[in-house]
Amino acid sequence: MKKICRVLLSYLFVFLWQSACAQETTYPDRPVTIVIPYSAGGVTDVFGRVIATQLSRLWNQSVIIDNRAGGGTIIGTQQVSRSAPDGYTILLTSYGFTSNPILRKNLPYDPSSLTPLLLIGTSSNTLVINANLPYRNLADILAMAREKSGALTLASSGNGSSPHVAAELFAKAAGIQITHIPYKGTSPAMNDLLSGQVHGIFDGTSALGNVSTGKLRAIATAAAARHPHSPEVPTFRELGIDLVFGGWFGFFVPSAMPQTLQDKIFKDIEASIADPAVNAVIVKTGLTLETQTQEQFKLFLQTESSRLRQLTESGNASITVE
Repeated sequence: MKKICRVLLSYLFVFLWQSACAQETTYPDRPVTIVIPYSAGGVTDVFGRVIATQLSRLWNQSVIIDNRAGGGTIIGTQQVSRSAPDGYTILLTSYGFTSNPILRKNLPYDPSSLTPLLLIGTSSNTLVINANLPYRNLADILAMAREKSGALTLASSGNGSSPHVAAELFAKAAGIQITHIPYKGTSPAMNDLLSGQVHGIFDGTSALGNVSTGKLRAIATAAAARHPHSPEVPTFRELGIDLVFGGWFGFFVPSAMPQTLQDKIFKDIEASIADPAVNAVIVKTGLTLETQTQEQFKLFLQTESSRLRQLTESGNASITVE
């Protein structure tokens, strides 16, 4: 009986190995979906669409963008967490993946069901306001916010998102109360900011396009140093507020996916980002491209999670997303 079991196990191993190899060599043989847990038009959507176009050329298959906005990225993330680990459903998300397990009491998905694949890059958050407002600088904004508690309205791409966390950290560091207005992605938040429905947002440097056209006014950036794309914008530290914070953007896949298939998808996405046309679109948003291995991306996220957890547990930040 033991001999029969050993033979059966050896056949099973060979079968699984051959299946994995066949999957790697034929993948993809049908359309691939990249799920983005934000509405169309935001910066994550920009990254996803330009990379998807290049992947379509590389794979000779359609790569579909599926915008599943809502729930502070939970809806789209949950969808991918429940998908088959066959490489045909991939998640492209950002800071909400870090913050949700820490800031929310109950999640409808297990974060460990998804594994980090590839980091596109990182960005620092810059406070931008509607240019029609009378506030010219940080001192003006703080004076208004201190005159009436909660008067300063700051939008975000969703509860627990990078703009949300940055806004709460800013309020804590400045000793003011703000009113946080969450949206289902950066695009609708930006639309309301441009129309004057909210005062401002802590966005990435992609907002600087609207700054250059005079629609928005950049107040300060939450970085250790001024950004090379906007050297005229001071840092919060220069203005007396100790605030350094930023977001990230990256791909995830179901954890049960064979490593050989993960490696192939990683390699092909990496090659797509390196394409000059794709690279130019990403760099234009002001994102700092990061060249990291999959393991380095995992360590990066562990560090980000640890930093946010320390902030919330130390009482240095009061961030509510429920």
